[in-house]
Amino acid sequence: MSNIFSVSDIAYLPPEDVATIRTEERQALVDQGLIARDQPGLTAPFTGGTTGDKEKSGSTGEEDKIILPDKVDTAVSGGSTTTTKKDDDDDQREQAQREREQNNAFSRMQAALARYGLSTLEGAIRGLITGGMVDLRDENALLFAIREEPAYKQRFAANEARRKANMAELDPATYLGLEDQYRNILRSNGLPVGFFDEITDFQGFIEGDVSPAELQERVQQGYRRVAEADPAVKQQMRELYGVSEGDLAAYFLDPKRAQPLLTTPDRVRQAKAAQIAARGLEQGKVQLAAGEAEGLVARGVTAEEAEQRFAERGLLQGLYEGMTGEEMLTRQEELGATFGYDIDAQKKLAQRRASRVAEFRGGGGFARTTGATSGTIETGVGSAQ
Repeated sequence: MSNIFSVSDIAYLPPEDVATIRTEERQALVDQGLIARDQPGLTAPFTGGTTGDKEKSGSTGEEDKIILPDKVDTAVSGGSTTTTKKDDDDDQREQAQREREQNNAFSRMQAALARYGLSTLEGAIRGLITGGMVDLRDENALLFAIREEPAYKQRFAANEARRKANMAELDPATYLGLEDQYRNILRSNGLPVGFFDEITDFQGFIEGDVSPAELQERVQQGYRRVAEADPAVKQQMRELYGVSEGDLAAYFLDPKRAQPLLTTPDRVRQAKAAQIAARGLEQGKVQLAAGEAEGLVARGVTAEEAEQRFAERGLLQGLYEGMTGEEMLTRQEELGATFGYDIDAQKKLAQRRASRVAEFRGGGGFARTTGATSGTIETGVGSAQ
């Protein structure tokens, strides 16, 4: 329905104002294409007067009504009438622009939350964005605004300890940047998979304000300690179990953190077995298999005892090498005789020794000269001058 303003509604205005309103408003509506120039119902400018004046003149008032088109709002105040259609259009455009900016900001934040493992906080972020409480262009400001959320506190847990220690709280980008640097240092130095792989693994470094340079120095110190370790044992760890120097360096870098990797019951047994195997190769020229070395560990053999036993065996190496006509000893029997836990094997070895000594004394074939100038005689039961 059209908006109709009666002449009586503005009869109280001075004639010159009324004339101006009607003339200027008509021209403005024509200029905007809202009415035709010959729009019916618009009369000549009102020249003033009151309702009583109209009655005296015999006017019905119909010709004094200003008829405006539908959806054109007007306001009469202080002698002027203003249309709001243009303002409404501007408001709609501004609202559409705000919605686009909010949607773009939310899309960016969705990606950021997924990157930080905080997708559960999408609802909180959307509320901040639509509420207009934070600069939509500042990702860190949006994240910092939700720092009291439990999920946020858990993800950036080191910040709480930093606050208590009167250290600056790190923004998410800095926090995650440190994690990436720590991770790259450890991986580039060959630290094993499973060692400092989780975000919680770096929490202590961030709480302690450990710089990447300091971590690099710690890693290098760990490797130096590995380099100074017994090379024979390191070799046996690689040969028997595939344990690299990186695994050992991880232990020296942080024994508590490495404990699940290197000090489980299996690894403890393996480390002891590697020590025994190293002594076996050094002293007795015997390369033990992993099961053989672990079997000795299970029997309570220590590295020190292994060194002594294999040294004794080294002096009698010829006795352990079977010769034609002799009963052969199995590998287990040889080890049992070496470490004294296989009585039957020890008896067989003693019989072999006695037989060879007897034949040697009789000038048999078990005696052979091994040094033309040294005078060393290999008896098959040891060496004699």
